[in-house]
Amino acid sequence: MIRFVRSCRDSLRCLQDLSNNPGIVFYSEGVSYAPYLAPVINALGALCDDKIYYLASDASDPMLVDPPTHVKSYYIGKGNIQTYVLNHLSARLLATTMPDIETFHIKRSPNVRHYAYLHHSMVSTHMVYRKGAFDHFDSIFCVGPHHDQEIREWETLKSLPAKQLIEHGHPPLDSLIAAAKANPAPIVQSENRLNILLAPSWGPQGVMETQAEEIVEILLNAGHYVRVRPHPRTRQISGPVLDALAKKFMGNPDFDMSEDTTRYEALLQSHIMISDWSGVAMEFAFGLERPVIFIDVPRKINNAEYAEISTEPLEALYREEVGRVIRPDQSTELPKILASIQKDNPQFGDRMRELRARHIYNIGTSAEIGARKLAELAVGSSTDS
Repeated sequence: MIRFVRSCRDSLRCLQDLSNNPGIVFYSEGVSYAPYLAPVINALGALCDDKIYYLASDASDPMLVDPPTHVKSYYIGKGNIQTYVLNHLSARLLATTMPDIETFHIKRSPNVRHYAYLHHSMVSTHMVYRKGAFDHFDSIFCVGPHHDQEIREWETLKSLPAKQLIEHGHPPLDSLIAAAKANPAPIVQSENRLNILLAPSWGPQGVMETQAEEIVEILLNAGHYVRVRPHPRTRQISGPVLDALAKKFMGNPDFDMSEDTTRYEALLQSHIMISDWSGVAMEFAFGLERPVIFIDVPRKINNAEYAEISTEPLEALYREEVGRVIRPDQSTELPKILASIQKDNPQFGDRMRELRARHIYNIGTSAEIGARKLAELAVGSSTDS
């Protein structure tokens, strides 16, 4: 009830404050998306004299709890109030990590002149996202060349108007690279005693839902330390799976579960990741320059027409280059595979740096570049008729 009252109050104040078409407004649908927006928002503080406005649907969002001085934030909750605010707000530019506008209940507001999409993952746009997920944005802030190529081919295929594609990069990757420099990888005491991070994606055919318990037990019995980092959506749609996993293993000192995906500790403290189709595997490999073992469960396909794009999704292309891909029925071989990976990767870091330079824009400067581009787009929108 308290949150509902707060969202009503903040939403009314938000619509009043934004009635004169302010410059840049951000919207975050959940606390896990804050790390993707915060670096750009912070960089805007040095570029814009005007306030930046931030709308959040999660009361624990750090931009609500402790916003920077140049940010004015509002809690709009979820449901009918959220829908009304987003469908009627005024702004020169709205930036968000939420795809699928116009597809469901969230529509473009007639009083917002420009919609900009900032990616919350480095994965491709045409397989794991729904059909048309990005069709109604005016600009897409692309992580790398793969996004440019996929979006342009989709536009041609569907006879869509060309969007502005911005060579952006991925601020969370830059943050992770910086964190790794300040927090070196833990020393490997023995190939039979590694810190393993199990971080799959979500969905009924994913590793977490189908064989996480089996994998954790195999790794613990082999003497490894195992931390499970589920995707936030797993808690929402498969909470009992996580509860059962915690109940079975929480008494083991070599097991931990970390559901806070806004922090880097679980990544920094791990030697190797086990995943499936999760985008965080790309961050782990490219950011920390550490290997990933992929359990080859069925592809996570949310767009049945993705194969009409000639480009193979990046999340399928890169897997063999950053680790090993194994069948689900090979999980019993994980201890042996882990040992061989530790022995066989003397040039692994060099390969990861080359891969990320090839696939990711503006490494180390993406937040500043993203902020500058948003400011330019907002100014351009203010002069549109």
